[in-house]
Amino acid sequence: MDTQATIHKARALFPRGLQQPQGSLRFGADALLLAAFAARQVEGLSPARRNALAAAELGCGCGAALLGLALRCDTLKGLGLDREAPLVQAATANAQLLGLADRLHFAQADLADLRQLGRLPEPAGGKPASFDLVLANPPYDVAGRPSPSRMRERALRAAQGESARKNTGADAPEVSLTVFCRAAANLLRHLGYFCCIYDAAALPRLCAALDDAGLGLRGIVPVRAYASRPAMRVLALARKNAAHQCVLEAPLTLHSAQTATDGAHWSARALRFCPWLA
Repeated sequence: MDTQATIHKARALFPRGLQQPQGSLRFGADALLLAAFAARQVEGLSPARRNALAAAELGCGCGAALLGLALRCDTLKGLGLDREAPLVQAATANAQLLGLADRLHFAQADLADLRQLGRLPEPAGGKPASFDLVLANPPYDVAGRPSPSRMRERALRAAQGESARKNTGADAPEVSLTVFCRAAANLLRHLGYFCCIYDAAALPRLCAALDDAGLGLRGIVPVRAYASRPAMRVLALARKNAAHQCVLEAPLTLHSAQTATDGAHWSARALRFCPWLA
């Protein structure tokens, strides 16, 4: 099979077939919903802005969200950042598999080190720290039994580096989210966009972290499993150096009614919003 045929097959299979290091936190629907949410934002821009768009993903893992965004937006150039070297290596390999290595690059970075972030090159050329869009799926820091895998545990609950704790004096849950929001603000150009997915129950924490970082909340899409249940996630859109002016959209219901015989099915709206869920 030639290279183009291999790339075509990998893209047709996406998100299946991505490399994920043993012991890492496996990506799931959250990463795919984030990619679709960010793509919707990009597609709403003018053609001139879309054609010169530079994006970054914080805590990119194996690259699923940034890869999905690049597949939807064929002129986007991006940089994925993660502190775990095996995940950076896997994301780089996945970009190569999908024929995106010319547009996407991945690097190891401590998000708490703002000086290091300020030296990162913007993938479309130009000066550092001038990204149009940053996306992230920060750790939700939900209490639970510790994972035997250090890499997985750090992705679920750990703060981003000891420097974050020293600088903020906060406990781990606030440190993780605060570091992600401050890193996003550091990388974004003036009025750039930040897209993230977070635990719905911790929405007040997210609002506080965005405000602390100078990111004005512009929109929220609640995400729920079934129409009869409360939201479990929120997709949030914020803008650097902008006032809070939040539009609360109708909830995105992921599944149609569940029955004892055939289980749960993705709803038609969920599949329109994010076809990769299928």
